[in-house]
Amino acid sequence: MDTSIHSVPLTEIYFDPFRTTNRAVRLSDAAPDLIHQLRDAFPPIYSPIFESAAAADDWLDSNDLIVGYADGNAAFAYPVRILNFHEIISHEVNGRAVMATYCPLCRSGIVYDRTVNGEMLLFGNTSALYESDMVMLDHQTGSYWMQVSGEAIVGTLTGTRLTSLPARTPL
Repeated sequence: MDTSIHSVPLTEIYFDPFRTTNRAVRLSDAAPDLIHQLRDAFPPIYSPIFESAAAADDWLDSNDLIVGYADGNAAFAYPVRILNFHEIISHEVNGRAVMATYCPLCRSGIVYDRTVNGEMLLFGNTSALYESDMVMLDHQTGSYWMQVSGEAIVGTLTGTRLTSLPARTPL
């Protein structure tokens, strides 16, 4: 990852190394091995298995939060109880590269098209936060992306924005 290109101060991106001491580590101070070690600590789902709404009734309660996305005749419900542990679910819908994201800290659920400049990107989790929001990375360039805005904030794609897709989180 090229940290010489960034739109936010590197001192304001914090990693949580999941330790009891020295919990927050700034990106500007983080060793490359720590950055690599923390990558995808919340493992994204790259090949989700979906089931019918009737089958989901066996384990999904009517008061469970979901992030919903529909495209044509295809409709998907991404349960927050699953997104809490994975934060990113990637798959294709009608030929479109889709990514459902969820930040448990700020409780924002957003669905994005993960195609950028004609290339389908695959996203993971950095275990870092910027302004109390999850920071994602794309595995192709290593650029860091703010989840809530869909904007690349560090790396070669800095300033690029993902296209958000219509999604709904019923309360």
